[in-house]
Amino acid sequence: MYYLNYYLLARNNFYKYYPFFMNNNVIVEVSGIRLEEDSETPIMLLHEPETSRFLPIWIGTIEAVSIAYAQEGYVHPRPQTHDLLIDIIESLNASISEVCITDIQDKTYFAEITLSTIEGSVTLSSRPSDAIALAIRSNSKITVNPDLFNQNSIILIDDNNQEIKEFIEFIDDISPNDFV
Repeated sequence: MYYLNYYLLARNNFYKYYPFFMNNNVIVEVSGIRLEEDSETPIMLLHEPETSRFLPIWIGTIEAVSIAYAQEGYVHPRPQTHDLLIDIIESLNASISEVCITDIQDKTYFAEITLSTIEGSVTLSSRPSDAIALAIRSNSKITVNPDLFNQNSIILIDDNNQEIKEFIEFIDDISPNDFV
């Protein structure tokens, strides 16, 4: 466990001392929607694929359902709001190039949707849940401001991870005499 804790500490402090390596937004994926145990409020988990770091964002129930439907690929017989917005964007010969979680103020996250149009890029302010719902439907890149991600992400460790299993086996087989 010492090795794992040391790795996580080193990884988290690296960007604090070498910020010039982190000048781009963090690319994330929607890991899923979970319910907070006490309040049953939906929490969207944005996962940085190369690490065990997640950005939890509390969202509304309607938005959570919309995101879950999009993840499952479920198509309603009549377009829902996010489907309609995608149809409007495409009918205007535009596309969503990126959605970015940009800021947090008073525990409220803010996002931007970047559209690519014939006339150039257009950036629109949005709630993160709406931006993510649109990104999933349009297969667009989802990013987070690096400072925001580093300050607000959490580390979740999967006990079934193969590296952790191997490390536990190593620890179980080691004895004090191995260090003499």
